[in-house]
Parts: sequence; C-alpha cells; structure tokens
Amino acid sequence: MGTKKLHFWDSLNVIRAGLLGANDGIISVSGIVLGAAAADLNPHTLFVSGISGMLAGACSMAGGEYISVSAQKEVQLSRLDSQTATEANFAQSGMYKTKIHEIDLLNPLHAAAASFVFFLCGAVIPLLAITLSASTWRVTNTALAMVLALTLNAIVGYRQAETPTYRAVLRNVAVGICTTLVTYTIGAILGVAGAA
Repeated sequence: MGTKKLHFWDSLNVIRAGLLGANDGIISVSGIVLGAAAADLNPHTLFVSGISGMLAGACSMAGGEYISVSAQKEVQLSRLDSQTATEANFAQSGMYKTKIHEIDLLNPLHAAAASFVFFLCGAVIPLLAITLSASTWRVTNTALAMVLALTLNAIVGYRQAETPTYRAVLRNVAVGICTTLVTYTIGAILGVAGAA
C-alpha cells in the first residue's frame, strides 16, 4: 500500500481545514475592517484592527482544529485498540487482515498548520483591500475583494465535488455579505453614538 493511499484521509482533512481556514479568514477580517470603517476610524486604526483580528483568528482556528482533530484521532486509536484485540482473538481464522500501520490516522498538527496558514492567506485579502484603497472607495473595494475571494475559494473547494459549484458560491457569498452587513451596521451605529 503506497504512502499516498495510506495518508488519504489525513490529506483530505488538511484540505478541509485549509479551505475552512481561508473562508473564515476572508469573512472574519472583512467583517472587522468594514465594521471599523463604518465607525469612521482612521486608516491606522483600521489596519491595527485588521492585523489583530487576523492573528487572533488564525491562532483561534488553528487551536480549534488541533483540539477537534486530536479528539477524532483519539476515537480512531480507541477503535484501533478494539479492532486489534478482536484480530488477536480470530488470528487463526484469516478473517482480519488489517495491520496497524495501514490505519490512516489523522494528524492534528497538519490540520492546525493548514488552518493557520490559510486563515492568514484569506484574511490578508480584505486587509490589503481596505488599507490600499482611497477613503471613498475602501468599503466598496473591500466588499468586492471579499466576494471575489469567497467565490474563488468555493470554486477551488468544490471543484472535485459532484454538487453544482454555484450553490457553494452562493452559500459562501451569502454568509460573507450577511456577516459584513451586521458588523457594518453595528460599526455605523456605534460610530454615530461615539461622535454624539
């Protein structure tokens, strides 16, 4: 059995963690910087808010993936122990041929690293959009960058799936728009209240 086949499920899990990390990075930081922009914060404060959200989100996502996948791995090991004991009881029957090294165990560190890196990759898109845009265009450009990034992420994620890609695109974009509408509205309300 080849290495690629042995690590199929771990590789699949890493891809899942990476795609989710990128998606969360795009949406989270878009929501943060657009909410801050609605509150009419200065460019430096916007940038600091975005950087802080990007790093906090990446660490949080990586930690969450590590905890989640560690729990899954513990379940795998528990089932493996049970299966090994059963194989020992029926060793002479020839019914159980699976060897321990053939079990594709998930690796929590792989998932955590993928989530961390891809969260940063996704988060930097809205951060650059709002930082490099003129003040009159920063909200529009950031929203467009978010929509394009979410669309691309959905297309990449569902390229091999049998379900229509447009559904994934619509889901991604809808969640992103709803999230940023909430944060933008709250930012605008708090900005007005703070100026009063």
